[in-house]
Amino acid sequence: MDKPVWHYRVSMPNPQNHLFTVELEIQNWTQDILTLELPVWTPGSYLVREYAKHLESFAAYSSDRALEWAKTAKNRWVIHRHDQDGSIKISYQIYANDLSVRTNHLDHSHGYFNGAAMFMYSPDLAECSYEIEIVPPDPSWQIATALPQISDRTFWAKDFDTLADSPFEIGIHQRHEFEVLGKPHTWVIWGQGNLEVERLIPDTTKIIQTTAQIFGGLPYDRYLFILHLSANSYGGLEHCNCCSLIFPRLGFRGDSYLKFLHLVAHEFFHLWNVKRLRPQELVKIDYNRENYTEQLWFAEGVTSYYDQLLLVRSGLVDQTYFLYKLGETITKLQLTPGRQVQSLAESSFDTWIKLYRPEPNSANSQISYYLKGELVSLLLDLHIRICSNHQVSLDQILVALAQNCPDGYSHWQLQSQIQAQVRLASDADMDQDIWEFWQSYISGTEELDYDRYLNEFGLELVNQPGEGLFTGLSLTSTNGFGVVKYVARDSPAERAGLNIGDEILAIAGIRVTGDQFNERLKLYGEQKTVELSFFRQEVLSHTQLELLASQSDRYLVQVVRNPTPQQAAHLEKWLQEPAVAM
Repeated sequence: MDKPVWHYRVSMPNPQNHLFTVELEIQNWTQDILTLELPVWTPGSYLVREYAKHLESFAAYSSDRALEWAKTAKNRWVIHRHDQDGSIKISYQIYANDLSVRTNHLDHSHGYFNGAAMFMYSPDLAECSYEIEIVPPDPSWQIATALPQISDRTFWAKDFDTLADSPFEIGIHQRHEFEVLGKPHTWVIWGQGNLEVERLIPDTTKIIQTTAQIFGGLPYDRYLFILHLSANSYGGLEHCNCCSLIFPRLGFRGDSYLKFLHLVAHEFFHLWNVKRLRPQELVKIDYNRENYTEQLWFAEGVTSYYDQLLLVRSGLVDQTYFLYKLGETITKLQLTPGRQVQSLAESSFDTWIKLYRPEPNSANSQISYYLKGELVSLLLDLHIRICSNHQVSLDQILVALAQNCPDGYSHWQLQSQIQAQVRLASDADMDQDIWEFWQSYISGTEELDYDRYLNEFGLELVNQPGEGLFTGLSLTSTNGFGVVKYVARDSPAERAGLNIGDEILAIAGIRVTGDQFNERLKLYGEQKTVELSFFRQEVLSHTQLELLASQSDRYLVQVVRNPTPQQAAHLEKWLQEPAVAM
């Protein structure tokens, strides 16, 4: 028996009001009750975003007669059918005025929507396919999506997971076709900016080719890059056969352009790591609630590591740039006190309530699984190489996971696959070493021992002394006052009893503004303490602030003086040799 087909019709008759009109027709429906739900989040962006808050004007019909319905939860509608007509029609509108890769945006020049933020599904009907008809407001508007096209304006999704994973870009945009490894690729670009397409396409081609070398080919028939040029937004979201990117319109020069290439490489690498190789908990998506896993550090951290590695392997950046960026990443982590509080596994699990919802104390209590995950993935790669006498790398582990864990991987499967590949290549039993790595850096909060791994590759970490004073206090200037926005844990500011929201008035009895604070404080650097005056809840208070020499402001990764031939060979193999799939 063929799967039932639901027909969606999406129109935008008046784009200026930011309202998509969505009509759903279900043929041959024989049940008395139809339950529809709108997802609360979209895969790849781990935050409950409550898409139903943008839905309005819900209605249900059968033979042009209104049906009874009730909203029984924040994102659930229940429709009652009392006749024998097998057709049900649903209509609603979605307000779309959020230009991001995770939501929907509609204006006079284009309409963009994310499937999970637009379409309803029935939790009682898993076996269903979808036709999506697009009705642009103007014939000049083009339609771009990775879904297969079945007629002029109609597309097909084999199931709801595919529909939710397939964004649409409709409107006035540039379209650039190119071919890589015999397969068609497309850049669809909305907005104006200083992006040079004649540079973008060759650079994208290099990223695609280098990534394909790891996995032995490309897992799609065609691929679509959607890019929105904005005022200052930055981000990306991976999909099975496409990705959505947003980037500042004038950000395609110098280091900013390289940042964009990292974004491209990151989302493209997700084709495998997340879309085809994923934690077990994310294989079957529950769109109605949080989907918890401790493995996001591997899904995102490994991908962040490779978005750096791919650029140097592709020849788009050199070794010096790669090591410079590595030093920057280490600096960010080492200046985050939360690294000593929250493990990578905990960061992954708690992303739903922490990472995307920062608060003033976040830096003290948590770390990003992107940031620390990137560094742990790098050290894991080096650790695997060392344990296997440089016969195995993280490249081979990823391929083995994709081959051996088609139903997703667990915490223990990650470890066991690494251990098995190392034993296979070197006949060495390094299970204990890998287990200890896991306990220390993934399940635990031990400080990362960078030099232990970098040294074998002829690299060292240099702690560059900072200038000025360290107080652990960060201010923002508001109405001339320096308002405390962050107090580092175990810092002089915390010991002085300063709180977020305090308004700093004076140093040693002399008035100071927020903009003056750091420079003025340097005048008292020879003293051990200085008096601060501040308002808290409109009450004047005073405290003594300890003045310490600045901690490290920056860490550098550099090649050791006179590296051995073996160290140089290991470094070259890691960074320069193209990977070959197993």
